[in-house]
Amino acid sequence: MKETTPLVIRLECLPDISSVRDLERYGFKGYGRFAVLRDGDFWIQDLHSSYPAEMEAGWYWAIDEADRLLVSARCAISDGESLFRNNKPVLARLIEELVNRRLIRRPRAIRVA
Repeated sequence: MKETTPLVIRLECLPDISSVRDLERYGFKGYGRFAVLRDGDFWIQDLHSSYPAEMEAGWYWAIDEADRLLVSARCAISDGESLFRNNKPVLARLIEELVNRRLIRRPRAIRVA
């Protein structure tokens, strides 16, 4: 039986980047922003984006060379930590969207590092 490699998710302090050159400099395979809007909808974009005016809370995401998913708060570190507590559904939605965009494989297991 083949062992399953878990999707590793790490809370990091990601930079606010918007160019392919910076993407390569930081060693990211993918990068973008995601948010919860005031009406409760989920919003996600890639490297070339800005947060929408109707954002309630926002974060950054990146995929590094080791295929780890890195997430970062836009403001206070507690906003980032909330993704692993009361905002778990937002983190789950991010994973779902990244799978749908074929940026990561559908995880069979997840490990928070």
